Amino acid sequence: MMGAFEMLTAGLSSFADPMAILLIVGGCLLGIFFGAIPGLTATMGMAIFLPMTFGMNEVHGITFLVGIYVGACYSGSLPAILVNIPGTPSAIATGFDGYVMAKKGEAGQAIGYATASSALGGLLGVVVLMFAAPILADLALEFSAQEYTGIALLGISIVSYISPGSIIKGFIGGVIGLLLACIGQDVISGYPRFTMGSKDLQAGLQMIPVMVGFFGVSEVLTKLESETHLTPIVAKIKNVIPSPAKLFSMSPMIALSSLIGTFIGAVPAAGGAIASMAAYGIQKRISSKSEEFGTGTPEGIVAAEAANNAAVGGAFVPMLSLGIPGDPQTAILIGALLIHGLSPGPFLFASRPDLISTIYLGNIFSVLTFLVVGLVGAKYFAKLLQVPSYYLLPSILVFCLVGSYALRYTTFDLWVVLVCGLLGYLLQKIDVPAAPIILGFVLGPILEDNFRRSLLMSGGDWTSFITRPISLTLLLINLLIICGPLLRRWVAKAIRR
Repeated sequence: MMGAFEMLTAGLSSFADPMAILLIVGGCLLGIFFGAIPGLTATMGMAIFLPMTFGMNEVHGITFLVGIYVGACYSGSLPAILVNIPGTPSAIATGFDGYVMAKKGEAGQAIGYATASSALGGLLGVVVLMFAAPILADLALEFSAQEYTGIALLGISIVSYISPGSIIKGFIGGVIGLLLACIGQDVISGYPRFTMGSKDLQAGLQMIPVMVGFFGVSEVLTKLESETHLTPIVAKIKNVIPSPAKLFSMSPMIALSSLIGTFIGAVPAAGGAIASMAAYGIQKRISSKSEEFGTGTPEGIVAAEAANNAAVGGAFVPMLSLGIPGDPQTAILIGALLIHGLSPGPFLFASRPDLISTIYLGNIFSVLTFLVVGLVGAKYFAKLLQVPSYYLLPSILVFCLVGSYALRYTTFDLWVVLVCGLLGYLLQKIDVPAAPIILGFVLGPILEDNFRRSLLMSGGDWTSFITRPISLTLLLINLLIICGPLLRRWVAKAIRR
């Protein structure tokens, strides 16, 4: 098999065709649009434009879809920063500090840090993909239900630390999310739970309406209540391009977050949402400025964005090496490859190294595209904050409803958006944040399905969680995170003595 450098350069000839570059840029711009509008996702954009690739050759079709994927992953941070509504689930953690910076008049700086860290994370993700794909693929191949349970528990254990405010209220939010995830048919037996006889509820709640309701509608209701005078929100657009010295000082954080994102992205079904949450939580735990996270520090934005964009490269690992989708977006890419008569897996590396290289290079070109668009267009994005609230808030509400309705074209999803928005608004009254609710909702099915599957496969033997090395490692990491504050206090007391 070719080395990493040979694999990277094998597809350069594909980009001698101007159409290939045009499709990457066009796909990335479409992705930025789909990621920046709450309710529209990378998955939706790729699914809508997948039929267009039928008439293209495999190189043009795949690079076009890769552009949409990468662009949407980045641009989800824009509405998270500007209006505190993540465009994609992976941008939830970005809003913790990004939106606070925007309220301080530092929207341009927040977008600049998000853009730069997204680009660096995305590039590092591709580098890791090229050099470590075989190792990561072998590791992901060893994952069974016990390991997936450990990954889900990792997300649950850091809920309290990624939540601004009370630890207890963070856990309350996580439990609410887990309960919402239980609505629908039991993942093992198919028995309906909390459906109250409704056929719509038997299918469970969809991620996009729930997320848009808690982050979008509740935010609109809160803003409407707090505004005594409907005046424009003015943002100071300055220092958009981050200081190279500042970015260099954060390079260890970017590297660690990118590695976390790549590793979690390589785990099928984990995705950028868990990657960004995990990176944000871990960086907050180990940072010397941990108390500043959630108060508008660029480090919070950098940790989240580097991880969720690096997760894109990680998601390609199981897809290309094993033919297993790392997330819904790579599942669509597998479908596109199959349409062109190509089967992802080890044989693809041997038979079509040029196509593998084209995917690598397409990812890199897409990253460079959104880097330029993000830095040049930051002042235009931030101008959204200058729109009078009596225009902005109704427009946000319309986008939330339209985006959620477009998911399945059912009015039931509109009711889910409104009910979740009202619930989120009421929970904000008692300072229960929305982010742990969404994280619990995302992790609920993963945790329950794999936990119960673990017990079924082991015949009810609980020791299977500690006899498997990877599962044991994940459990120890969870224990360390949970007991971290106690250990830190114990060490501090010991030093003082």
